[in-house]
Amino acid sequence: MVWSQDAKRPRANIASIVSLCEARMMKSPNFFGETGLDRMAERRTDSAWLDELSTREDAVVVPVWRTRNLINNIPETPRAVRLALTQLESVLDENAHLIFLGYRDEVPHFSVDLSHIDEPQEMAGIRGTGEFTDIRDISLDLPREDGGLLAYSRAIAQWHKTHQFCGRCGSASLPQDGGHMRKCSNPDCNAQHFPRTDMAVIMLVSSGDKVVLGRKKDWPEDRYSILAGFVEPGETLESAVAREVMEEVGIPITNIRYHSSQPWPFPSNLMLGFVAEAESEKITISDDELADARWFSRDELMDEAKAYAEKPHSISIARRLIAEWTLGSDP
Repeated sequence: MVWSQDAKRPRANIASIVSLCEARMMKSPNFFGETGLDRMAERRTDSAWLDELSTREDAVVVPVWRTRNLINNIPETPRAVRLALTQLESVLDENAHLIFLGYRDEVPHFSVDLSHIDEPQEMAGIRGTGEFTDIRDISLDLPREDGGLLAYSRAIAQWHKTHQFCGRCGSASLPQDGGHMRKCSNPDCNAQHFPRTDMAVIMLVSSGDKVVLGRKKDWPEDRYSILAGFVEPGETLESAVAREVMEEVGIPITNIRYHSSQPWPFPSNLMLGFVAEAESEKITISDDELADARWFSRDELMDEAKAYAEKPHSISIARRLIAEWTLGSDP
């Protein structure tokens, strides 16, 4: 599997993207990885404490609607909208329960999924504050902590939506621990279910002054990315890296090294970045998903005139790995 981790943005030239990456990412955690929150995980089981937080006048809520987040109406400076919890009290019921996200600047932050409401933007308390937007559309302009906060609320809301029934007995499950656990309602089962994260490895494979990139069959002809794929049961991360590269392009690799990770809430992935060195430059495509794979030099990746200038979005770990390698640093 090859993932682009792309977002919907106009095409930019390689030099400007690399400069942006260098300025915003090289010395920071990957985008979506910062929330500015103290999650207070040790207090989530204290229902009385959570109830008290939800009555505080300064408590805020970050609403989610059908995988979209509420963003202000200022296109040049998009920001996460935080509503006073008191503004949404009238809609909180079994269809819209509060999820405790944590503390930020001593203010309790909650999230709520309003997907059961057809037009939440017309609700009192929300009308005029912003629009529900796919964060991939505006993430380049978001503050890093806003991006992480919105990704966090989106991911956990999606988990609740897709795990409303017990995977063990099929009975309805109910949210517990501030929304960070669901418990089976069947007293003979009582199974506990926790938010899932699907791990995927994403790797930059180099050979001297070249790096291998692949293109999926449903991508434009000028669009390439590094290789990626899900970790299988009973598999180490390093084994997953080697297996995916062999499956995709038939290249044995060595010197596998961990780089960094990135939450990717589309819907619930954790991207684990690696770099490795190829033992061969012979490419053999054996996977149905790839239309092409080839070696790219640093000069090619830096050349603004090349037709394949559309690269993975600069907030993604894919973009970071490519940019760091292109700039000549050791990712």
